[in-house]
Amino acid sequence: MTMTEALLVVDGLRHVYQTEEGEHVVLDGLSLTVNRGEFVSIVGPSGCGKTTLLRALSGLLKPTSGTVSLAGEAINGVPKGLAMVFQDYRGSLFPWRKVGANVEFPLLGRVGAEERRNRVRESLEAVGLENFAGRYPWQLSGGMQQRVAIARAIAMRPQLMLMDEPFASVDAQTRSDLEDLVLRVRELYDMTILFVTHDVDESVYLSDRVLSLSKSPTVLTADTAVPLPVPRDQIRSRENPVFVSTRSEIAQLIRRAKPAGLYGPGEAIPTTSNFAVPVLR
Repeated sequence: MTMTEALLVVDGLRHVYQTEEGEHVVLDGLSLTVNRGEFVSIVGPSGCGKTTLLRALSGLLKPTSGTVSLAGEAINGVPKGLAMVFQDYRGSLFPWRKVGANVEFPLLGRVGAEERRNRVRESLEAVGLENFAGRYPWQLSGGMQQRVAIARAIAMRPQLMLMDEPFASVDAQTRSDLEDLVLRVRELYDMTILFVTHDVDESVYLSDRVLSLSKSPTVLTADTAVPLPVPRDQIRSRENPVFVSTRSEIAQLIRRAKPAGLYGPGEAIPTTSNFAVPVLR
């Protein structure tokens, strides 16, 4: 797995919404890079524009200015090499289609019938649902439905998987199980993942790096490496002093976050051991 080849490059992303009160700047020149094979999480205070950012990265939103490229190609629409797992599995799965048909759906018209069958089988096996292809989503638990959504993304064999708070709607134990599932899937398919979460512990447990955002208008305030050994373990990893210190550092970044315009020239958010990206105004 190479960690040096840039896969996703975001340069000077800015987006402004027009409201009755005037312009509302959400993203204010945000830049970031995700290298091939990395697991990168994005965290920040509520309302900082994480959803707007994901919409721009997925080609669903044309930003006011700035560029987004995937594997060297500018994103001007939904790119072929990208898959997304949403927070609300109930809204992303078709209740009238069986599990296998849900996983197959994005492949229709893209690959042949035999290849579709192979990918559906392999993807369901990867998430432990190989025996549930004939069930309907509503016959499964919430955690199992989110596994179906992950299997559907895997079936597309994406260069980049975007995950938008995918475990926010499940209980704590299911969340832990799904976190470990994603780490196994990532290893199995040598996958690059960009993961948005409000849960600081989750971001540290899963990631190679954690990107912290300011309040809106939003810029990147810190790029924090997570030097936890792999493989990760829900108990041992979370007891590791590195986990504790990194979690504390990122939590402080979020707690102290302020809008981009309130940072002084060259000011960086205080950190302890990792690298902070200065905010240049």
